[in-house]
Amino acid sequence: MKKRVDISTWGAIFTILAVGSVTCTCILQFKRTEVEAWVWVLLGFIILWGFLTLFFSPMYVRLTDNSLNVETSLRVKSFPLDEILAVKICPPTMAEKRVLGSRCTFGYWGWFREPSIGKYFAYYGKASQTFLIRLKSGNQYMLGCRDSREMAEALADQLNRNKKTNS
Repeated sequence: MKKRVDISTWGAIFTILAVGSVTCTCILQFKRTEVEAWVWVLLGFIILWGFLTLFFSPMYVRLTDNSLNVETSLRVKSFPLDEILAVKICPPTMAEKRVLGSRCTFGYWGWFREPSIGKYFAYYGKASQTFLIRLKSGNQYMLGCRDSREMAEALADQLNRNKKTNS
């Protein structure tokens, strides 16, 4: 099962405005005869942010026979099913605090902390399309995709089947 990650409308608007304004600022500054140092710093920040976005911004969530995968532009983050302890539908609340990552720009990805959940790594586009997985290691991941409830139920079924076959 493979499901696409949708970016929220606000996230898409914010992404376009942020990237557009920074790009326009750099273009206007490079038209000058002398480019100020802060423009080079800004350009370096844009390049770094772009690379991190390609590396972490989720595009698809895929459930296979033995793993749950989050696919980004440059990599696939794989969670083996035998490492997943639990899955539940659990949208983030307004109390979430970003520790390090993106909150809205190209989706939500990175480390977040929430009073009711604790610390987790996020890979989602819309808060209304999320589910939480807890690994045996204690790490938690907030994932999101279209039809997230269907994906979470399919994952729970797959986990139950694996438990029965291992018993």
